[in-house]
Amino acid sequence: MRRDRGTEVANQIARGLVAAPHWDGGQAQYVPAPVAAAGEASLSGTRGWALDRLGEPLTLRVLAQHAGLSQRTFMRRFTEETGTTPLRGLLNARLSWAREVLETTDHPVERVARDCGLGTAANLWLHFRRALRTTPTAYRRTLGRSTSPRSACSQAGLRAD
Repeated sequence: MRRDRGTEVANQIARGLVAAPHWDGGQAQYVPAPVAAAGEASLSGTRGWALDRLGEPLTLRVLAQHAGLSQRTFMRRFTEETGTTPLRGLLNARLSWAREVLETTDHPVERVARDCGLGTAANLWLHFRRALRTTPTAYRRTLGRSTSPRSACSQAGLRAD
């Protein structure tokens, strides 16, 4: 699938099958977290709002204010709905976004970290090591695009100017 349809399609299929599209060994499996169900009293509106702002500084206070709840109530309800704390949920969402960007672009790791709300490449590296037992660069090498646009152009005999 990777050769025929591309890396993005191969990654989607592999995640659906809970299998790695290409495995070097030693890494954690890259399976996205399930999405919590929305209900009448759910925090899905605030979760969606936060997902649209992952690159911004989001604190428990900001999230609770958006939901119109006290911080304590927000934290309790968020944990009940998602099975994780709000800040852990934000970190997981940021790491998922960073993984997607690493898979689909050639952006430098520093830019990926900044755009995804993780600040610096060192911070992204630290969280990748903890959560996925690999580095952003190794992850990109394993699951990212097999060729950059520039090298794809040269392979096709085109100029990338």
